[in-house]
Amino acid sequence: MNNQTIIIGRCLKKISNIITQTASKSMIADNRSIYLVAEKIKKLSTQEMPEQVISNQYLAGDSLGKVSYYMDLALKTFHDYRGTTLEDGQRANFIFALSETYEALGNYRSALENYKIVLQLAHSLKNQSILGQTQYRIARISSERGEWKQAEDLLNEAIVSLESVGNYSEVAHAQIELGKISYRKGDYLKAQEDFQIALETSERISDISSRAAISNQLGVIRRMVGEYDMAYKHFQEALIEFQSIQDFRGTAESLNNLGQMYLRNKNLSQAIDYFEKSLKLCQEIGYFPLIAFVHLNKAEFYSQVGDYGMAANTCGRALEFLVRLKNPIGIARTNMLFGRIFWKADDIKTAKEFYNESMRLYKEFNILLGLANCYNEYAKMLAESGEKKIATEYYTKADRIYIELRIYQNLENEELIEEGLEGSNGNYKEKAVTIDKG
Repeated sequence: MNNQTIIIGRCLKKISNIITQTASKSMIADNRSIYLVAEKIKKLSTQEMPEQVISNQYLAGDSLGKVSYYMDLALKTFHDYRGTTLEDGQRANFIFALSETYEALGNYRSALENYKIVLQLAHSLKNQSILGQTQYRIARISSERGEWKQAEDLLNEAIVSLESVGNYSEVAHAQIELGKISYRKGDYLKAQEDFQIALETSERISDISSRAAISNQLGVIRRMVGEYDMAYKHFQEALIEFQSIQDFRGTAESLNNLGQMYLRNKNLSQAIDYFEKSLKLCQEIGYFPLIAFVHLNKAEFYSQVGDYGMAANTCGRALEFLVRLKNPIGIARTNMLFGRIFWKADDIKTAKEFYNESMRLYKEFNILLGLANCYNEYAKMLAESGEKKIATEYYTKADRIYIELRIYQNLENEELIEEGLEGSNGNYKEKAVTIDKG
């Protein structure tokens, strides 16, 4: 099977099998429609997805369009027959598989709708395994949307549920998600604690997947606080471990992160090579959320080489995905990058509009680090444009947030695109945030 069916194909096979079981157990005379849907989904699970899935019509590619169509048809067929053919446990498993497929396709709205149905069924069944797995996945989507309080509550509930049935692999991933929320909020010390707890869980069960994910996240944190050598080491370790278990999503993330490191070091040929490798892998396996952030990295690359038209075009492609995914952090970050592109292209008026929209979103979702970085970059543009008095006001606003977050660093306009957070251009030299190098 090709890489492109790894994520979506696995879920579709589950759905096909459950539909077939439904048909064989059904007391209804004509089961042809159920078998028809099952067979079509089974075929789709082994089809190659198109290499190019990015277009103005998102998910318009032939195979991906069929996936969405037959998934909707499968859901309708399932609901038509569920009263006479499936018990609640079977129903929960079916809708869970369907939800995972919607999530893999980047259709968060449909994923959430169906996960919530599974959540109700799991509660009524008192099935802690399904309950915990579903709570974790809803929390993961909530976190991507900036709904951190809800995500944290669900993750803590999921950990209790999963521990009660001994599913420590999922426990580790839920703990990793808590760490990601902590650093998204700018609390790097708490994030380090969360990842350390996750690492202990991972080592307890010798789980390479979660250990590699933790290395990736530790790399992000060290990059954010300016510890670049350690960041590179973590990303490289993660890449090797993900590749060893053929985890293609993790591999794509690691390639993207390493590309960012090369971009920061002005090794442009290596940077674009790693971004292209990550993007190609994302397209092959249908990893749509990461595709958007890889495009943002590519847009920064084009901006650095002075190709502002290509930078804006690539940024726009990223925005298509982020709007569909309803990812406010990514949308805010994209507006900030648009602002920088128009600033460098000497269109200050348009740049201001994008920066202001970015600041509005960062404020609305209380993303303090992103807001501080936007203030700081906006101030730099104003200062260079001769508006020094207003620039000073924004520098001051940025510095206040850096102090609040205990970030005192001097980075060179670095792009920390993971989760939509950027590097600081702060005026401070001393770093108050340090991470143990053990």
